Amino acid sequence: MGSQNPRLDITGRVVPRIALLQRAWSKQDPSPTRVKPIPIQLLRHMVERANYNDPMQAAIADAAIIGFFYMLRPGEHTKERSNDHPFRLQDVSFACHDNPTVNAVNILLTALPSQSRVFLNFTTQKNGEKNEAISHGGTTDTLLSPIAAASRRVLYLRQNDAPPNTPLYTVYFPSETRHVTASQLTGALRASCTLIGPSLGIDRSEISARSLRAGGAMALVLAGVDLQLVQIMGRWKSDVMLRYLHRSALQTSTLAAKMLQHGEFIIPHHETLPVLPANIRLEDIHLMVAT
Repeated sequence: MGSQNPRLDITGRVVPRIALLQRAWSKQDPSPTRVKPIPIQLLRHMVERANYNDPMQAAIADAAIIGFFYMLRPGEHTKERSNDHPFRLQDVSFACHDNPTVNAVNILLTALPSQSRVFLNFTTQKNGEKNEAISHGGTTDTLLSPIAAASRRVLYLRQNDAPPNTPLYTVYFPSETRHVTASQLTGALRASCTLIGPSLGIDRSEISARSLRAGGAMALVLAGVDLQLVQIMGRWKSDVMLRYLHRSALQTSTLAAKMLQHGEFIIPHHETLPVLPANIRLEDIHLMVAT
């Protein structure tokens, strides 16, 4: 109608308070890039192909394992320019059964194989409550275990005299220090997908490093873990987590039988009174019901 847009200032820019609110909204679990989740078969193939005598390949493999079990975003377990909030050596702790936790900076390296829990403490990671940790127990697999992968990274960094604030994805070479990048992890996953992806119904173009986060969530859902617990473990603030799950991979073979078995029901409804003349008395209604 000719009046000034209330969202804009006199220079035509969005007023600061609205701009700040919009930035906050954009950080609250934006819609994920649609990628297929990484099944454990593909992760295992990638990890078993890695040459653990090569420090970079070993770091890429362990970054994939940690990213899968903790459902991490690129930038937390890999180097990424746009969202780099890595877990560091000092953000890792271990516990042996009911004993107090010990920080990775201080733990005896000989004690690493006996640890039963590993903790990742959140500092600047997205949607993490600061100074709160998410923990995992171990598995029976010597490679595909969050404790084993974290222990390998801690052992490597400690043996190289890494300072406490060193990101877990750091790799040392004689002349330089490198980092595991999201593109390197994507490349390793796609290399395995080229070999076994067709048998899993996955094309290499459909996965990336971000697929590990989706794969971890999918694995928990298929295991029957409550969706709220999956949401807590993955630090989703909304139901956007559900968009990571592919319906085609969910176990639906028994749903039709359950629908047939439980599909009979009666919908109760509120009893309504008949429309009566406004001048009728309550005594007359009781008399009508009685007769």
